[in-house]
Amino acid sequence: MIKKIISFYVIVLFLIQCGFQPIYSEKNSIIENDYETVLISDNSIAVKEAFNSVFKNASKQSNYRLKLNIIEQDLPIVTNSDGTIAKYRIDISISFTLFDKLNDKEVFSDYSKGFAQYETQTNNYDTEQKREEAKKIATTNSLQLIPIKIQNFQSRADE
Repeated sequence: MIKKIISFYVIVLFLIQCGFQPIYSEKNSIIENDYETVLISDNSIAVKEAFNSVFKNASKQSNYRLKLNIIEQDLPIVTNSDGTIAKYRIDISISFTLFDKLNDKEVFSDYSKGFAQYETQTNNYDTEQKREEAKKIATTNSLQLIPIKIQNFQSRADE
């Protein structure tokens, strides 16, 4: 019994001392959440609402500017035998660029994608509601990847 307790403590001590650092840990950094976000594309209301909800805490007085270009696509997935479309996929593609405002220089550029599906309903109103909901989901999923990609870029630059 004592050997088990000692071996347990040795394993715990080894794991604590191994140097593990979480990938998404919070760091005090210059770029992290210190950027003004600018949407440069003309998008639907659902996409703009998702954009505003994800980047609601973006600072206007910052050292960096994040420019986003969002492209929306509706792609048919399932077509009925009579030619009507039964199911769509919403593709949201976002290309973004992070600029240093002080030097007017591009710091980082990348892209992000989000997907969602919806089925057509018996009336146009319900179909449009499902479509708008799918757009919000796809846009939110795509937008949430952007800060992670920026933090990943920064952690690679810090090494």
